Amino acid sequence: MSKQQSKLIEALRNLSKEKATIIPAQVEESNKETGTIDVVTFEGVHIYDVRLRSVIDKDGKGVLIFPLKGSSVLMARINRSDNYIVISIQEPELLKCTIGEKYLELDKDGLQLSAGDESLKKCLDDLLDEIITIYAPMNKSAFTDVKNRLAKLLK
Repeated sequence: MSKQQSKLIEALRNLSKEKATIIPAQVEESNKETGTIDVVTFEGVHIYDVRLRSVIDKDGKGVLIFPLKGSSVLMARINRSDNYIVISIQEPELLKCTIGEKYLELDKDGLQLSAGDESLKKCLDDLLDEIITIYAPMNKSAFTDVKNRLAKLLK
């Protein structure tokens, strides 16, 4: 760790005058709209609306990683408030990332990449359809196989 990083960490510690408490818990529910989860600590305490990012909002901007229901998370209390934030996830269920008009989503069903009304899957499907129509009428099955393989990866 560099000297500058050490000074920054020390300055942040001095702001709160209290050491961070890391709390292990198990995920009970996820709220995809607000970017929060409900958990139960290993002592049996239920904590609701634990943040998955620094602020709770419905705009969906930034990166959200939703943990799998029943998996373990580590969370920290935000200063002396009743608010908590997830700092580590054992097993992700869903990743969402929105930057401007670009959107990326990854889950067990595949990858979605889009910008506005356009998506990577739609573009590749259109491309393969055109190739089949114009250049490969005799080898249609090979391109159809490629299209089916892409369907397993993209949504």
